[in-house]
Amino acid sequence: MPKNFIVITSINPPTEALKKFSLMPDWQVVLVADLKTPKDWQLKNVKFLSVEEQKTLPFTILKYLPWNHYARKNIGYLYAMLQGAELIYETDDDNIPYDSWHDFHPVQLQAQAYTSSNKFFNAYSSFCEANIWPRGFPLTAIHSLTEVQIANDFVSAPVQQGLADLDPDVDAIYRLTIGKEVKFSQRKPVFLAPGTYCPFNSQNTLWYPDAFQYMYLPAFVFNRLTDIWRGYIAQHFLHQKAQGVLFCNASVYQERNYHKLLHDFIEEIDLYTRTEELITVLTEYTSHSQDFTGVMQHLHQHHFVKDEEVVLFDAWLEDLRSLGLV
Repeated sequence: MPKNFIVITSINPPTEALKKFSLMPDWQVVLVADLKTPKDWQLKNVKFLSVEEQKTLPFTILKYLPWNHYARKNIGYLYAMLQGAELIYETDDDNIPYDSWHDFHPVQLQAQAYTSSNKFFNAYSSFCEANIWPRGFPLTAIHSLTEVQIANDFVSAPVQQGLADLDPDVDAIYRLTIGKEVKFSQRKPVFLAPGTYCPFNSQNTLWYPDAFQYMYLPAFVFNRLTDIWRGYIAQHFLHQKAQGVLFCNASVYQERNYHKLLHDFIEEIDLYTRTEELITVLTEYTSHSQDFTGVMQHLHQHHFVKDEEVVLFDAWLEDLRSLGLV
């Protein structure tokens, strides 16, 4: 089995995106089923983790992970790690890869490092002139006057976020008020220096082993929050190690599955109102502890997550320990 994995969860029959990913040489696609996934789902070159097979896997999180949630992807991550993954790429079943999809960057590279005076930088702005921002970007920062310093540095980026053309990952406010399709320009990758943040998602994202432990998707929050909260937490702990996230050219285009936009808006309320607070709470935590294992308990104390999330996260850590990854 290849050591490079593509992890997807889906409730649909095989899509065009999945068919294209299944043909990628040297990559193993893992499809994580949920209760609504067709039971006869099959596609050549794809490892289908059925509901029944998931129950047989040696992971503690299986006792606590809810069904009918995007965070079922956590099982795919752990499965890939169990198989000795050297790279884990994650996407969704509506992101169709370009021929340039393979153009990944090494962890250590020379790149333009951005530092923002207000902690947030809209990475989309480096790849297009349109008024557009990623889902989870603070609304108060969209039009704020920000000083940005750019330096050409040797950086460490074990997480790399590719953009998506046509219908990129934006929030419901953008879709309800502007709603224009976008095709990003091809530019040099953008690295956010420690202390500068931009939300990243789970739709076109490459993870190297140094960041595997941070892949945990919260399962007791709304689907529209889970990967964004995960992204901010991961970014913050990478910053503690002088590492960060690299934002890269669009290597997929999205033909988005149907969404009820007002439902998305409701699920995204905390993204609009609590993002800056989340960074403050994370900074408070790492000011007295660099231990990643205690972060979910700290977030619970500040009412970002529920009791069940702490239990599930502890199970995730137990599974990582069994794999020798923490």
